[in-house]
Amino acid sequence: MTAPCLCVDDPEINEVIHLDTGIISPARAVIGSDYDRLQKLRMELAEANAAGDSLYACPICMVGVYLSCRRKDEKRFFFKHRTENGNCPAITRGDLSKDEMLARKYNAAKESRAHIRLKEIIADSLRRDPNFSEVESEKVWRGMDRSKWRQPDVQALWKGETRIAFEIQLSTTFLHVIAERRNFYRQEGGLLCWVFRTFDESEARMTQDDIFHNNNRNLFLAGEETLTASVAASALMLDCHWLEPAAVGGEVVEAWRHARVPFSGLTLDQAGQRVFYRDCDALKAGLARDASEEALKQRFYLWWRNSKRSWQDADWTEAKREFRRRGVFLPEYPSDALGLLNALYSAREGESVGWNHPNFISAANTVANSYKNVVRAFRAALLVYGRGEQLKREDKKGNWAKRVKEYKERLAEGDKDYDRDEQFDSLIAFLFPEVWAAMSGSG
Repeated sequence: MTAPCLCVDDPEINEVIHLDTGIISPARAVIGSDYDRLQKLRMELAEANAAGDSLYACPICMVGVYLSCRRKDEKRFFFKHRTENGNCPAITRGDLSKDEMLARKYNAAKESRAHIRLKEIIADSLRRDPNFSEVESEKVWRGMDRSKWRQPDVQALWKGETRIAFEIQLSTTFLHVIAERRNFYRQEGGLLCWVFRTFDESEARMTQDDIFHNNNRNLFLAGEETLTASVAASALMLDCHWLEPAAVGGEVVEAWRHARVPFSGLTLDQAGQRVFYRDCDALKAGLARDASEEALKQRFYLWWRNSKRSWQDADWTEAKREFRRRGVFLPEYPSDALGLLNALYSAREGESVGWNHPNFISAANTVANSYKNVVRAFRAALLVYGRGEQLKREDKKGNWAKRVKEYKERLAEGDKDYDRDEQFDSLIAFLFPEVWAAMSGSG
């Protein structure tokens, strides 16, 4: 059974900021349910306050806090300001608008020791990179609209052309704040790059998700290690985490990947306000496109194998439209592609497809006898799909061996009857890419 939370039900200070990390947490989460741990935290806060320092503070007014106990039927705890003058909006309620309260929280995070140090790390790393110039911290970025000027944590000029704003994100920033910053830098011809100190793949905060999923599922971290790497490389180095999509078992799945990368290795998308290392959106779109194409190929194969293949069939009309959209030629009538498709499907499946033959060897003999302009593609398919031994086993009378000898001689002589019909090249490449690769390699 889970122990009850030791926080009072309605604390006046309902959030606190850790001044070392800059993380803003609910008071209930910090107080928790472990009485022994809480008593140790009370002492830690008291010692810090006695030394004129603070561990936690109110994120609205940035006054340090301590833990107080309400003694009634049971001991319940809450945070109080070290100096209580009744002016903090967390106590008075209603003195500040919601946006003003959010702005105070955001600015509070900027005053944490972690935020200040990370800002120093970014600025120092930028100064090590000759591609960056005009590196400045906490300088106002003036825009056309004076009311919307911004003051990024660090800004610098990339290769003398693009001004980059680096914003450090340690705690919650609300979606509209992120959107406003993106719009400002887009309009001003700049680019916004968010940088985090830590990231837990299993417990990403909503703020990280808001930034991450709108940044091509790339997220950047900086710290003492990246500073060391930046000094060694004479380049801004950042740790990138991204979700890489991959096709597994017919489905698109995503897995976390990470790497330490130079800023010069990133793609800068000013219009989209994206800075990314791995183009996850393009990868995912490509996988979705591949899955769609594979589904189309499978539908077409089943139709070809199981239907009467009438040119008036709605499925044939739809296939022509879908193939044409992908730059693939299908003839007006199915019969015009019958020899080619029957031959290659038969080679792939190891049995007669499209012909009423009892076995694969019969289909192979039909190709050699009646569809000489398909022989080159059929030979490539036999090699790709490993059908040589099967044909030897089924060639009881040796007829196939004779035909192989004959068409090899004709091919060597340059017999025009064996020239392939090049109008079907796109069809082979689409339906049988492995066969097309073998044909292209062999000429």
